[in-house]
Amino acid sequence: MDKDAQVKEKILDVAAKRMIKFGYRKVTMDEVAQDLVMSKNTIYKHFTSKIEMAEALFKRLEQEINHELSLIEESNKDPLEIISKSIFFLQHKLAPWFEHFLGDIQFELPDLWSRFLNVRNAKISEIKILIEDGIRKGKFRKINPSLAVRMYMGAIDQVLNPEFLEKERISFSDALEGVLDIWSIGVLLKK
Repeated sequence: MDKDAQVKEKILDVAAKRMIKFGYRKVTMDEVAQDLVMSKNTIYKHFTSKIEMAEALFKRLEQEINHELSLIEESNKDPLEIISKSIFFLQHKLAPWFEHFLGDIQFELPDLWSRFLNVRNAKISEIKILIEDGIRKGKFRKINPSLAVRMYMGAIDQVLNPEFLEKERISFSDALEGVLDIWSIGVLLKK
């Protein structure tokens, strides 16, 4: 990695820490520069705006997610295990981002929020293929995979609502875990 790329990554690391902790809206370029002990002009050589910085953070996050999900799929053959590990990974990877950053971009940067939803929906839609595979292998009962995915996505959409999380006093992580539990096991007690 060349020096410019290293500086850019260092800026993104510091910006990520700040935006995860305080959100997109509350972070300024001045604060990022102070944390880096670097001039704001140096930051502007790499990112022309805070929006561009947020987009770069999202792109990096997306690449990390794609890489890890590929590793999970390559190292597991059981569809339920792939689904569980993928959702567990996504839950832990996105939870710190959601609390402030993703919550802010939903209103502050709607185009970036839309990109996030598209990426998320594409990843969740891949679950349909895994459900179909699980049905073929006799791991899952015969259900409509499209309906199962839509139900899951509908539940996740409700959980992504910051007002719901605040009202119910539940963390993003706990809400995702609950959705996965209810979706994969159901609500009936086994007799």
